[in-house]
Amino acid sequence: MRFCSAWSSIFLGLWASISAAQAAVTIDRLSEAGSQTILVIRGQFEFTDKPEALAAEVVASGAHVVTFDSNGGNVHAAMAFGRAIRRLGLETIQLRAAECASACALVFVGGVRRTAEPGSIGVHQSSFSDDAPVTGHEAVAAVQALTADIMTYLIEMGVDPKLLQLSLSTPSSDIRYLTAGEMAQFGVTTSAPASNQSVSTAPNVAAPIRQVPTVKVDTSSIIRALRFVAAYHDAWSRPNSQALAFMNSAYAERVNFYGKEVSRDDVLKEKATFAERWPRRAYSVKHGSEQVICDPTCTVSGLVEWFADSPKRAKSSSGAATFTLVWDPATSKIISETGNVVATDRKAHDPIRIVSQWQDQNGDCRGGPGDSDETLKACDRREAIGAKLEAVGWCYGREGENGYQMDWHICGR
Repeated sequence: MRFCSAWSSIFLGLWASISAAQAAVTIDRLSEAGSQTILVIRGQFEFTDKPEALAAEVVASGAHVVTFDSNGGNVHAAMAFGRAIRRLGLETIQLRAAECASACALVFVGGVRRTAEPGSIGVHQSSFSDDAPVTGHEAVAAVQALTADIMTYLIEMGVDPKLLQLSLSTPSSDIRYLTAGEMAQFGVTTSAPASNQSVSTAPNVAAPIRQVPTVKVDTSSIIRALRFVAAYHDAWSRPNSQALAFMNSAYAERVNFYGKEVSRDDVLKEKATFAERWPRRAYSVKHGSEQVICDPTCTVSGLVEWFADSPKRAKSSSGAATFTLVWDPATSKIISETGNVVATDRKAHDPIRIVSQWQDQNGDCRGGPGDSDETLKACDRREAIGAKLEAVGWCYGREGENGYQMDWHICGR
């Protein structure tokens, strides 16, 4: 199926109405009689934009496809939308008649299937707001942290992190639009367009629309699987006796453990060895990175960040890793486990990643509407992460401090 002719008719009305990018994103529906609904995300991504709005539109419209008219915006908001697109199993499509540049490219790669015309996806360096009150030292630290977050995200989405090198070579004042070959090379697209031809604007063009099969979602098992994975990492962040007791009940008799078929006892021995080496641990799944497929067993994947400490050896470890657990809802047991380390923080003595997660959830907890379910969930996540920081010897605030003065620090210091 030719990309341009297949989608030109249904997009015709949209592109005729495109105007300058809006401040903050909006989500519009685009459909024709007898055609599937397509969601159009427009405007600049802002920190306050929440991907829950996209999920609500998907449920209300039954849409399976998302496209964009955006010149970027806040990188963290963009990655949150990209992860939501992946969780929802949506396809992303981009035509050159509109624009998806800068942070929008991060949202685009969230699609489970991605198709784009050559020259429709643009990348460049990230930049600070002109009024951002940061010193040179703070700017360097912020750039390093942001670069690590983007690289982790690209790996999570199955995109070659070398794309980030290309982005960093383009000044923030310019845009580097990707060719068809570059998009395929870096994994930005999963199916290349047939040609470089622009979208036809002929009003009588027929638009054969690819029918997306309806997939029955086992919501109950998905919820149980997510709860189990949260409990798994919570338990692994507890003292050794509690952690190993949970692990003893978590695995099936036989487990595919990092590519090898082993017994549960073998898994527990390895866990016990690791726990003895790193007796204080904080493992926290990055919120929004989780993906679940249940059919009939549940495959749960995501990104977990950790901080491990050994006071006896005066050693610490910090980093991030992808994980994939296959969990059987019938037995509540893990039957397969694998993962890969994607980042390590050399000479890190502080749980910077876990503190950053706490700060993200604290911001959503304190800044969200008080009667919102999402606000309450953010507060719960904040408390859970705070308990993990306390488990590795970190405390929040000191006696006599006011709220604005409080921060995380080594207890007793």
